Amino acid sequence: MPPAIRRTLSGVAMLLAIGPGLLRSMQPDPAALVPLFRQALEERTKLYGTDDARVARAARDLGLLLRSLHRNAEAEPLFLQSLAIDTRVLGEKDRQVGADLENLASVVADPSEALSLTERAAHHPDPEISARNLARLAEHAPRGKAAGLYRQALEREEQASGKESERVAVRLNDLALALPPKQAEPLLRRALQIQVTKLGVRHPETATTQNNLANVLLAMGEVARAEPLLRQALGTLEAMLGRNHLRVAAASSNLGDVLRAKGNLAGARRLYERTLAIDEAVYGKNHPEVAADLRNLAGLLDEMGQAAEGRKLLDRAERIGR
Repeated sequence: MPPAIRRTLSGVAMLLAIGPGLLRSMQPDPAALVPLFRQALEERTKLYGTDDARVARAARDLGLLLRSLHRNAEAEPLFLQSLAIDTRVLGEKDRQVGADLENLASVVADPSEALSLTERAAHHPDPEISARNLARLAEHAPRGKAAGLYRQALEREEQASGKESERVAVRLNDLALALPPKQAEPLLRRALQIQVTKLGVRHPETATTQNNLANVLLAMGEVARAEPLLRQALGTLEAMLGRNHLRVAAASSNLGDVLRAKGNLAGARRLYERTLAIDEAVYGKNHPEVAADLRNLAGLLDEMGQAAEGRKLLDRAERIGR
């Protein structure tokens, strides 16, 4: 091997040994790293040939960098290359092959191809990868099928990380939101118990589960049990994420539903208006979430005897939907 190649590779390798993620964080302009990553791939290919896991890693690192720059079309062939090499060198059942499938699915332009890759990853023997991709399939499945996929994802996650892990709590939330309220409640209580133990009461993820549980209780007409959960969740989310976060908007809307059910229409109005203001600031004024907020507020105004004002909000919501 020519010494020049060996020395050049060594210099690039020393930089990349820092770790691609850390290297990107150290560089103010990540796009400036693309030539360096390309050079690493070229040199590793010259040194090791086309069928070597180190070449697959260099292709993958370059693909991840390009994806972070939203250059998905350039990342796609690199992820395809790393998948092909890893499949030949490591075998289809290797965990890295499952990760390669996920990477490729994240950048392909054709939705049907992305779905096919996600299905392959969902059937991968690695339980963590399988669980993650079963959940992704469920996100796009009809409601009747989604629950079954989320249940499979939960089972695989329990195999991967144990029955009391934070990721299991996430899967429990996913499954609960795809089920009727009565079936959802015990799942959310289990998720909440895990999160209180692992994360503490004052944590955004714990608060999100409290919000979801309260929403389920509201759907069952159990207003008194829902209210303290929502007040605690809203306080935590405001403290941890700031007063103008989307999760704060969701908790505000749900607490507004509680006050509305209790007959405190003025209090409900303040919370609905707050939700609307947050969603408009984050999404813009012509987003479906904003339209839903407008409909909620319009219905409340009608109850308050302000039908004309409510009609204006409904008209605006209908214009967004066109």
